[in-house]
Amino acid sequence: MNSASDLGALGPGALSIVAEIADERVCSVRVVSSRPTHLTRLFIGRPAEEIPILAERIYSLCGLSHAIVATRAIGAARGAASRAQSNQAQSIALLSERISELLRSSVTLALHENDAMRLDAGAMRPLAEVFSLTRDLLALARSSRLTTASDRDALKSIVEKIGARARILGLPGDPDMLGARPAAGSWFGQLWSEIVRDEGFAACVPDALDADDDPAVLARLRSDGEAFAAVPSLPGRAPETGAFARHWRKTDFYAGAATARLGARMIDLAECLDRLSRAAAGEEMGQTEAHGVAPAVREGFAAVETSRGRLAHWMRLSRDGKIEDYAIVAPTEWNFHPAGPFVAAVLGARVSKATAAASISRLAGLFDPCVLYRVEVVEPAHA
Repeated sequence: MNSASDLGALGPGALSIVAEIADERVCSVRVVSSRPTHLTRLFIGRPAEEIPILAERIYSLCGLSHAIVATRAIGAARGAASRAQSNQAQSIALLSERISELLRSSVTLALHENDAMRLDAGAMRPLAEVFSLTRDLLALARSSRLTTASDRDALKSIVEKIGARARILGLPGDPDMLGARPAAGSWFGQLWSEIVRDEGFAACVPDALDADDDPAVLARLRSDGEAFAAVPSLPGRAPETGAFARHWRKTDFYAGAATARLGARMIDLAECLDRLSRAAAGEEMGQTEAHGVAPAVREGFAAVETSRGRLAHWMRLSRDGKIEDYAIVAPTEWNFHPAGPFVAAVLGARVSKATAAASISRLAGLFDPCVLYRVEVVEPAHA
């Protein structure tokens, strides 16, 4: 089989994953990305106030997060006074988007599986209802500061409905429950039963990328800009970001990488719902917003946790307030780095050649790329 990567078949913005299998073990993994990280060039020369809307339109997945991070970075570059991030409506909007994206990627994962999952209308109905409800929640949060009694009642009603549908889907209700599994016979339960077969991938403690790494990321963006954004790395590390990096300690870690990652995704969903429920009850929900800093005059940086992981924007303004330089580091570039955590999770795994493509594809889906991906299994080049 030809091991050459033909990204043209996938169109712009795709990952090609080529795995070599010898003696039922993965001996080589190559990841080639055609993801267009240079899209930020479209921002150059534009007035800064246009960028948040443009970013939301260009980046259709997690578009709101891009818009908010862009707004924070631009505000920092303009010297906007730092303040406590207490905008509850914005936090609710970000959590709403996070729930929607976590479920969207789970649906994509399910579509790689059997026809029963693909055609089960009973299972798809509550999923469709959750997507509709998160849109309602996002609209409410973006149009209101949730200060009136009617707004708070609407918030409580939507959150309760999302929680009820999530329980039908099999989502565990307690985000702190160690090793929680989905309810048997539920939609998540069916997905779990498909993924549990992939025992060849061992779970490893992730080198989690988090807010403490923002200064190092900022320093590299300032020195290398777009080149760093395309293939980000930190010395001596292979950082991972996303649900598993956030919640791996609560997963059934020893059952393998696949179920641990699906478990982390469910924990993340449950945590988002728990925080929304606390907000609806008038309690403290914790901070979710992007934090902006100004490393120099007319420079701004901001980052936030999204469903797929930590998203960072860096920019520089010209003297007339237009964009002079801009770079975005997205989660996919960390997780699918040529020497990153996905490659490490696959390399050396014991898999049957007959099922390797499907198993590696499922694991790639659990790393949650924001672009299409293709897996090809080939014979070793020098066998």
